Amino acid sequence: MSFQEAKQYAKSMDETANPMPVLEKIRATLKKRGANGIRGLGRLFRRMDDSGDRKLGRGEFEWGLRENGHNLSKDDFDRIFKYFDRNNDGVIRYDEFVRGIRGPMNDFRKGFVLLAFQKLDKTGEGIVDINDLIDTYDVSFHPKFKDGSMTKEEILGEFMQQWDTCIKDGRVTFEEFCEYYTDVSASVDKDSYFELMIRNAWHIEGGEGASANTTIPRTLVTHADGT
Repeated sequence: MSFQEAKQYAKSMDETANPMPVLEKIRATLKKRGANGIRGLGRLFRRMDDSGDRKLGRGEFEWGLRENGHNLSKDDFDRIFKYFDRNNDGVIRYDEFVRGIRGPMNDFRKGFVLLAFQKLDKTGEGIVDINDLIDTYDVSFHPKFKDGSMTKEEILGEFMQQWDTCIKDGRVTFEEFCEYYTDVSASVDKDSYFELMIRNAWHIEGGEGASANTTIPRTLVTHADGT
């Protein structure tokens, strides 16, 4: 269930059971950490999942969120666990929970992610090699590089670890590529900045106003009519 679907569903719930205030609180904490906030929570849950069935019990779920730095009350934990444990079997799917917290990426942003992937996928086969990302990607406009919280080497190291997510085979599909940027998108408020970030990172020409690419050299020409 997406974050927007969760909000819609919550409107019909009793206020004491409404999970949205708790989800908003968790989301705000993760958002401050950028893309690594969402991904870090997912990695923590996966490490706890000894059986590999992508499910966690009530105690595991609570411990995981506390370990991730979320100081929630018992009532808060009860609200969100009951909400995601729809069939009342005492477990929740943590990947569904992470997607619910993250929210979807809108079509406008998906379009730019597709442009970036197509630039990498020169053969049109829908697959790129991990080395293509290192040779092509410019980290200077990554949010964490701009605010000084991560170095170029750290960002490239993160990419090396996280691009190849669905199947660890050293090849990146659009699904895997888009999954990473959906996490990034959750920490970027404005579509215009997301567009600028993608254009500059992957040297995609175009854009208007604040979204115009600033990494490709331009030449100012004055025509005979003065324009």
